[in-house]
Amino acid sequence: MIGIVVPVKRLQQAKSRLSGFLEPAARQQLVITLVRHVIDTVYRSIVSQSIPARIWLVSPDPALRDVTDNKDVEWFPDPVEELNAALTVARHHLQQCGCSSMMILAGDLPFLTVDDVRLLIAALTNYDVVLAPDQEQRGTNALGVRLPSPLPFGFGTDSAAQMMRSAARLGLRVHLVHTPTLAFDLDDGERLQQYYRSLA
Repeated sequence: MIGIVVPVKRLQQAKSRLSGFLEPAARQQLVITLVRHVIDTVYRSIVSQSIPARIWLVSPDPALRDVTDNKDVEWFPDPVEELNAALTVARHHLQQCGCSSMMILAGDLPFLTVDDVRLLIAALTNYDVVLAPDQEQRGTNALGVRLPSPLPFGFGTDSAAQMMRSAARLGLRVHLVHTPTLAFDLDDGERLQQYYRSLA
């Protein structure tokens, strides 16, 4: 069974890079819309192929607990409000729940597709680590690991290169996944406009 984790910051803190383009209320609504899209896409992916999986929404913000109407999405409160530490705690929880692998998907991927998710899950059958970098090849939009995994989470600045170095040092087999829809995230005004144009 695969455990799929979607981590999300507190609504008040999310999408702070867009503060020059959107008011706080609009940013919060954008976050909710994006998280719903990611979770819905993941759910359709696993149901359409009967993939044994469980989905967790990880956040320190209780306001996000009911962000989706999907009753199959489980809530995992972030007890530390630091992404890498929270994911480490979540990984231990997934192992205790019997998951054989863990997939982490950013909650702000507006163009994520069912095929993207299927591609990531399929790659985990042959590799220890599956990583999808962002458009700049610096950040990490998705990360999959087989459990148990010694890989330390290193989300943050230049996370893709950092986690690839860690995986190489540990002798783990790594596979990179590149698709335009998976690489696209909303972190600046230009991409925000691209997203809005796609809705028109």
